[in-house]
Amino acid sequence: MNLGGSDDLHSLEAEQVVRAIERACESDLRTALRLVARYSAYWWSRGLQDEAAAAAERVLSMLGRTVPVGLDEEYLLAVIHGAASAEQEQVELAQQIVLTTTGPFRYSVTVLLWSLVFGPFEPAEVVEEVLERNEAGDAWTRAAVELCRGYPGLTSAAPADAADALRTALGRFRMLEDRWGMFLAVTALRYVVDEPLDLTTEALELAEELCLAEETGILLCERGDQYRALGKLEDAHNDYLQALSIGEAAELPETVAAARIGLARTARGSGKHSTARLHLSVVLALPDLEDAHFEALHELSALNASEASA
Repeated sequence: MNLGGSDDLHSLEAEQVVRAIERACESDLRTALRLVARYSAYWWSRGLQDEAAAAAERVLSMLGRTVPVGLDEEYLLAVIHGAASAEQEQVELAQQIVLTTTGPFRYSVTVLLWSLVFGPFEPAEVVEEVLERNEAGDAWTRAAVELCRGYPGLTSAAPADAADALRTALGRFRMLEDRWGMFLAVTALRYVVDEPLDLTTEALELAEELCLAEETGILLCERGDQYRALGKLEDAHNDYLQALSIGEAAELPETVAAARIGLARTARGSGKHSTARLHLSVVLALPDLEDAHFEALHELSALNASEASA
């Protein structure tokens, strides 16, 4: 597993894009807004949402509540990227753009990003109306529509219908040879099937190919949990150990904590109580991780009970 070199290259490319947008902000806001829209899929497919947010926030801070003529969808994409810090009036303008747009969006990625960011807060009928409208889009958009139809929490689809939609999306993204789309479909499909191990492995392989360090660490921990539930403690240990390495290298404290808790549980299952206790002590020493601390304390109680009954 080698995530370092390509990940560094992606970060360098992202910095260059952000600098180009910053330069455009000084002379031509329309160009800056178009650049934000143009690089939307690039940012998200590489796990660079923070860079997307930084660029969008800069443009939105200068545009305020003014939507440039002819750039409605570009403005919408900027608000999607900068949703965490956008003004309420900007969010309302973006919502109005969605409601008044007829036909499919001009940018293939818009329907997907809108669905993921704002879809969970919209009525199911509004989401479905937007998806229906974009069924007339290009092949990638049609695949994205099926992905959104099956995505957990976006629509009122029954589990079986959601699974069918996600499998359709996966098949379409495979035909397009789009690994990011495949990754999104596979990761979502894991939540609506009874035995997700094979899908988790496929999602993990795609995350590695896409150089998504954070997602790779999370998936390794999830597969470790699945192996542990099956009694495959050695396989689980190996996955947690790889996740720990990624988390430490990429400075991802949540991943480090999840990996160490998994290692502690595996160690307890193997009767290695002192090793388990060491992993938990490291987690409890990590700052600002309330959920991880709670989980570590719960595992510590299980460890104490195991030792008491030995």
